[in-house]
Amino acid sequence: MKKPAERDCLAVVPGYTGQSAKLFLSRGEDDRIDGVTVYDLLGHVKQQGDAEAAAAWVGEWLAKEADNRKARRTQLQAQLFLCKLAGDEKTTFLAAQKPLARVLAEAGVRCRSVAATSGAARQSLGPLSKKH
Repeated sequence: MKKPAERDCLAVVPGYTGQSAKLFLSRGEDDRIDGVTVYDLLGHVKQQGDAEAAAAWVGEWLAKEADNRKARRTQLQAQLFLCKLAGDEKTTFLAAQKPLARVLAEAGVRCRSVAATSGAARQSLGPLSKKH
């Protein structure tokens, strides 16, 4: 599986433990969009499927992360990327973000829209880990 293009990045969702989930549109061999893939920070695939399945995975992951005691005093902020695709691909992109935005709202995670530029790979907005 080839590395996803930045233009296909839907969102970056920080977790409470310093982990992060990155959601990308996945493309088949013919370069057509065929679903959504969730990666962790190391680039490992965590979930592949449709947008609903990816959103459900993020919801379950955030619920597990919320068991962490630090979670109660941490406000997370996810980054939803603005679409740089056109036509049918734009429709697919925006439709793929809808279930995710719903799940994030239910989990109490704030969202902000950011332009998908290389600056979008900013530090995760999860809790800061202090190095002693």
